[in-house]
Amino acid sequence: MAPPAESTAAARRMAARAEPRPSGSPSRRPPLRLFEPAPRRRPGATRLRRSTIALSGLLVIGSLLAVVAGDTLFEEGQVRLAATQRAVAAAVVVEKAGQVAVAEKAAPPVVVSQAEAQGLVAPIQVVYLPHVPLDVPLPAPDTAAVAPAGHVAGATSRTAASSAPASR
Repeated sequence: MAPPAESTAAARRMAARAEPRPSGSPSRRPPLRLFEPAPRRRPGATRLRRSTIALSGLLVIGSLLAVVAGDTLFEEGQVRLAATQRAVAAAVVVEKAGQVAVAEKAAPPVVVSQAEAQGLVAPIQVVYLPHVPLDVPLPAPDTAAVAPAGHVAGATSRTAASSAPASR
């Protein structure tokens, strides 16, 4: 007899599922809604959100202004640099002109003509100095043979001078 009892219990369960529930009883699932109202927020959350948005906006505007100010300073520096470069170029031109003027006045024909105008005469014979190599060391000077000015040489200095070998 057990099988008929089990079947009746199963039939009762199926019938209970199929029956509509009364409106006052709690349901297992919430009702299906297509358009749900916005969730309720705390009263201070809107102020916090607005202040965050305002602070973000101020930060963006401030950073843009900082970029514009930096670009302006950069451009002013470039203008000053260009003006300085023009001044340097003009000074270089003046310096080159001065060098040319000095070179013209220091040229040998100009120097000779000015010397003749002041009464100097050209030499009859020109003597050129011999070439002296600079890489050959000079002999050490003989300081014992040279007496200081105003000093009377004594017997010891004469002896040292006369006994010194002549290296010349």
